[in-house]
Amino acid sequence: MEPSAVANAAYSANAFLWMCVFIFALILSVLWILVPFAVFGIKGLLRRIARSLEVIEQQNVDLLAQYRQLPRAEERVVYRDVAPDGTVVVREERTLRPD
Repeated sequence: MEPSAVANAAYSANAFLWMCVFIFALILSVLWILVPFAVFGIKGLLRRIARSLEVIEQQNVDLLAQYRQLPRAEERVVYRDVAPDGTVVVREERTLRPD
């Protein structure tokens, strides 16, 4: 193999490598410039999500307060298992008293 062919192959491989590095750096710099716009664009969405979570949390607090105020009666609880053949088997049956 001629020395000039090896030099040309090394030069073209080196040029290709630098072109790949340049393209990667260009894409990375464009993305880095766009990051602040994405952050500021998401702020409104995050605020709406936070407000809706506050509403849901308040609804949960109200529901829990209503549940605690209700008079509770004895509850009958039945635990059932399904056998492999499809029949339902009662495993345990008990009555829970209110606390």
